[in-house]
Amino acid sequence: MIAIIGVTEDDILYFKTKMEIKATINFFGDVNAYLGSIFKEDTIVVATGQSNYLSSAIVSALISKYQPYLVFSIGSVASFSDQLKQGDLFIADRYYAADVDFSAPKIAPFGQIPGQPAFFVADTALNNKAESGAYLMTTRYIQRGYLLSGETFYMDSVSVLQIVKSHYLLEEGLVAYDCSSLGVALACSLTKTSFLSLKVVSYQIGKEDQKLNWVRKGLEMMPTIGKIITRFLVEKERI
Repeated sequence: MIAIIGVTEDDILYFKTKMEIKATINFFGDVNAYLGSIFKEDTIVVATGQSNYLSSAIVSALISKYQPYLVFSIGSVASFSDQLKQGDLFIADRYYAADVDFSAPKIAPFGQIPGQPAFFVADTALNNKAESGAYLMTTRYIQRGYLLSGETFYMDSVSVLQIVKSHYLLEEGLVAYDCSSLGVALACSLTKTSFLSLKVVSYQIGKEDQKLNWVRKGLEMMPTIGKIITRFLVEKERI
């Protein structure tokens, strides 16, 4: 089984239309998971909401119950790099925390959850496969890099860049930000589950003109991301 994890119901709408849904399961409160299959692969699809706390709890429970061998994290990120533009496809190689701080009592450096690594690392082989497959599926710019994830939704560059300058100045690969991926990475790391993030850049932080269409830009790449995931499954079927 695979799991496809979105942030909003709109993120996962494309996948719901493409899968044969066999059951809708109420997970927590208003959170529903959709169980079925895509390209003969048992699949569970869920939207966690905008929070690393929520995504960690929901994905942990999902993995515990259904034990997927691979988790796809989809949805949107914001860019704070001039090299990463609105509408680009982003594949995360590392995941850093924007607002975890146990540095004052010297329990752990800034950004590190006590007892966990300083950052979470993606599976290089999966990322390589996703990148090569993406080039066959889209003419959009594709970039690998590091993702900063926190509990605050930013649309201005000052706050994000201050975090980077204060705590991650040497991490030149940090180019994108979101509010859910660290929770997914944590849940997968704790359960030793393979995971892959395929994200679209919905807006560039600080670009005022992009505030009008950032939601639409975040959704229009979901079919392409769906095709990339389907390619994974097709190639697996051929092996």
